[in-house]
Amino acid sequence: MNSTIHPFHIPLSRRRLLHSLLLTTGGIITGSVYAEALTLTPRATEGPYYPDHLPLDQDNDLTMITGGKAPASGVVTEFGGRLLDVDGKPIQNGLVELWQSDNNGCYIHSRGTQQGKERDPQFQGYGKVETNAKGEYRFRTIKPGLYTGRTIHYHIRVKQNDKSMLTTQLFIAGVPQNDRDGILRSMGTEEQRLSVIREFKPMSADSKELVGTWDIVIGKTPEEREQRGRGPGGLGGPGGPPQRRRDSADAGDKDIKDALFGPSF
Repeated sequence: MNSTIHPFHIPLSRRRLLHSLLLTTGGIITGSVYAEALTLTPRATEGPYYPDHLPLDQDNDLTMITGGKAPASGVVTEFGGRLLDVDGKPIQNGLVELWQSDNNGCYIHSRGTQQGKERDPQFQGYGKVETNAKGEYRFRTIKPGLYTGRTIHYHIRVKQNDKSMLTTQLFIAGVPQNDRDGILRSMGTEEQRLSVIREFKPMSADSKELVGTWDIVIGKTPEEREQRGRGPGGLGGPGGPPQRRRDSADAGDKDIKDALFGPSF
């Protein structure tokens, strides 16, 4: 992968605020001001389609299964970033799980085939990856298919030391259904919702494949296990007020400027 992974997502309004502060303070920003611009990734319901029969192939490339005859149908997308703790430090050996619908809106679940559709047998449907020493993770997959009642989305779960720390969903910017999706609208404040809506861009000028960057920030308390099939109000559903995380006190000006002025996907 050639795309740059930037450590933090900072909403545009916050980046402008910090930019102005950099100019007016001669480049000196305290840790408390920087931390105010950063939020924990909000929780979301697991939903009813976490695989009830995991595939044999569970790597982080969902576009091609072992022994498959062809790649999965659909628009290839890649996304990745860093897994960070509440203090902004990268988490090594964290497990990031991904499950999603195929190009036809179907999941690898016994009840996950949409009416009138067929599941793509070439699509893996589920994958997982451990973060490296820098907390980095990456998936190669497809743009999820749309099904009735939802916008397109990726399901994500983060585990640390075999404990579930976060269940959430990732959305693609510019999708019309985002504005009326009940799950997305229930995910905390506007700032929290913006943190899980990411822009996916072509990998190159002549490429049809898309790429996005998304950092995941988790707290220190394991989440309660959700009862599968329950709505967003069930256990593990979207949380209450946004929780702020503190950036490490020794974050240098270079890290701040990189976060401010680096490209955002």
